Amino acid sequence: MATIAFRSTTPTSLSIIRHAFRSKSPRFQSTSSSLSSLSDDGDNKRPSIAIVGSGAVGGYYGARLWESGSYDVKFQMRGENLKKSTSDGFVVTSIDGDIFIPPDQLQAFEDPNDVGPVDWVVVCLKSSSLSDIPDLVYPLLESKRTRILTIMNGLIEEDLIQLLKERAGGEEFCAALYGGMALVCSNRTGPGTVDHSFAGLLSGGLAISQERVFTDEENQQAFQDLWAPTSIDIAYEQSLLAGRWRKCLWNLPFNGISVAMGGITVDKIVNDSGLRQLANIIMDETVSAANADMAAHGFGKEMYLDDADKKKMMDLSDNMGPYRTSTMIDFVEGRPLEVNYLFTKPVERARALGVCVPHLDTLVTQIEAYQRFGNLK
Repeated sequence: MATIAFRSTTPTSLSIIRHAFRSKSPRFQSTSSSLSSLSDDGDNKRPSIAIVGSGAVGGYYGARLWESGSYDVKFQMRGENLKKSTSDGFVVTSIDGDIFIPPDQLQAFEDPNDVGPVDWVVVCLKSSSLSDIPDLVYPLLESKRTRILTIMNGLIEEDLIQLLKERAGGEEFCAALYGGMALVCSNRTGPGTVDHSFAGLLSGGLAISQERVFTDEENQQAFQDLWAPTSIDIAYEQSLLAGRWRKCLWNLPFNGISVAMGGITVDKIVNDSGLRQLANIIMDETVSAANADMAAHGFGKEMYLDDADKKKMMDLSDNMGPYRTSTMIDFVEGRPLEVNYLFTKPVERARALGVCVPHLDTLVTQIEAYQRFGNLK
């Protein structure tokens, strides 16, 4: 795996990137105050995508979809992010090639009611905002047409499906719902700017679908087809549960220790012998909980997590450099923490299954206390 490369993303360098793309011809013409620009008749023939949550993750993957030229992509933004992006454009600096979406080509919206149904909704919010998702996505849905992909952390599917069903009054609300797991180092460095510094693999698996409309093979193909025109590396998970636990194999030790240590970067964890050992122990406990959970759901041992999964996550971390995990950034900046679905749920699953996870339990107890004492809910 290549060594991470960090670049300067100062205001000066960002303005140069914006200026370098100014001469491009606009693809869209503005016709609405609620959308910075709306697609013309030619763009109506392209599949439409709404990115709900255009931050570090949504901004990066959404920009890659836009870059392909194959889609009519609309970005949900708020506050200064919306103001800066619609004024000066949206910038992604990336080890895999920078992207600039000029303001006259950026379709940005704040209220999903101004957009209407689309073909794909890609949700990239923190799991601490899970209860907000139904109202944000419902205006974008057409039950037999729209597919939803949630690129989020944690064991969210059970509660998310229930929330969406309630919002839809018990009716079917989408053609298919997928869970996405991003192995990517991406940070929002300011309004209208995202920096992608390492990795980028996106894996996904099916949560639910309308079986009378689409087969499992068709659902898998739809996910793969979505990303085919882009430069994003993808993997399809035959078990979304396995995929979620595999992402927990990185999130629990590295997001967890980075917060428990008061806000440290990944390189400090892997280069300190004690913290590295702790990360390995938490990985072992996560594997035990994950495999017990998959056994309880009827999956065979061929789906279980193993030492190869552990090694992959540790190798990834060894090459990550001084990366600030998302939970660490929220912690040091005093923002709500992703505690329930990212940390508490996995421990609760382990307890319910009789799996002993003492180190993980202690780590999560400390993070829950940080959340309470800091009022970071």
